[in-house]
Amino acid sequence: MIMKKLILLATFFQLVICNLQLQAQSRMVINNNGYLVIDNSAFLVIDNSNANALAVAGTGGKIISEAENDRIKWNISTTTGAYSIPWSTSVATGAVKIPLSVTVTGAGVGAGNVIFSTYETSADNNTPWQSGITNMCSAITNADGSLFVADRFWQINANGYGTKPSVNMTIAYNPAANELVGTNTIVETNLQAQRFNAGYAATGPCYVGAGSWESLLFGTNNAASDNVTNIIVPAADFFKDWILVDNLSPLPIELVSFEANCKNGEVEIKWVTQSEINNDYFTVEKSYDAATFFEITKVQGAGNSSVTNYYSVIDPNPSTGVAYYRLKQVDFDGTTTYHNIASTNCNPNSFDVNQLVLNNNALSFNVSTTADEELIIYFYDYRGRLVANKKEMIVKGNNSIKLSNLNISTGIYMLSIIGEYNNYSTKLMNTKD
Repeated sequence: MIMKKLILLATFFQLVICNLQLQAQSRMVINNNGYLVIDNSAFLVIDNSNANALAVAGTGGKIISEAENDRIKWNISTTTGAYSIPWSTSVATGAVKIPLSVTVTGAGVGAGNVIFSTYETSADNNTPWQSGITNMCSAITNADGSLFVADRFWQINANGYGTKPSVNMTIAYNPAANELVGTNTIVETNLQAQRFNAGYAATGPCYVGAGSWESLLFGTNNAASDNVTNIIVPAADFFKDWILVDNLSPLPIELVSFEANCKNGEVEIKWVTQSEINNDYFTVEKSYDAATFFEITKVQGAGNSSVTNYYSVIDPNPSTGVAYYRLKQVDFDGTTTYHNIASTNCNPNSFDVNQLVLNNNALSFNVSTTADEELIIYFYDYRGRLVANKKEMIVKGNNSIKLSNLNISTGIYMLSIIGEYNNYSTKLMNTKD
């Protein structure tokens, strides 16, 4: 069954998809709170790779999944842009809008697709688990930590790629008692995103089967809008199963931050741990392609610690282009955990963005640079939806850039600039309609 264009115009219109694949090759627009229900292990297949192939209009729209196998398959391939899924909770829980935004900032390699689904779990202990999830173990208590987790799973599964895309996501949630409160122990303002690594072998009485929730935490909490924004995920960290967890008790908690920065002709690699359990030592590894890593130094760990620890090492041989660093942590029993990848570019080309002015539905700013460079400029709203974008060729010196006719309202926005040599992002506040 092929749908060239589906526009849902009625306020309470409902389309239920059961036991079939619905293919939208042009555009699907859900209008004025119309909603679409995917049920009975069905696929909605979107063959149009453009980000506007699925959109909402008027007062918005809703797609209800509420089961792991009720899915959307979007054949994104190598296209970039801001992809939005207008997820909603079930009708029984009020059909609350919980949109998911996935902005592909770096194209994948290969004719791949991304599969999306979400569902609220039936109990505060996050059961039933998504297939492939083997435990909800917390390394802090060495016991089940699901009461620190919002009662909902998200699947964002990149398939068929030689190299997965890199993305920036926004995950929205329902703050009602059925997801955050009940018997849960969650402070909403602490929520961040965390993903399950099926290849990580952890040890301990509460670990069952392969895999665990790695200690990486992603995103910035935005409790006022009931979402977690700026979930920046490089290709190497793009795993399929995601939760929102109270960052005081992640599953497990160890690493708070890991970064690499150019400094005085060297690269300073820094990381912070909030707690450590049986931690023998760290190994800092380096790569030129984010795939093949080699060791550059070892650092002694704190063993068992419940206080914040700060670590720093220097790579005295920075690369002329992009270099990637990752952190390997080794327990006393030899158990190894790989943490997130940080990248840096110590290219001598300087790059500065200043004089940012956002008003009258226009954004203007100045870019100062020491080299010619082509930029792609993205302007997003607080939910991660693309408002405007443009390509701009800048030259050595000062360059004035303007985005006009933005048609924006009061709120928080994000500017992202991606160049051949430099990247830049910042948040902006528009105080006038």
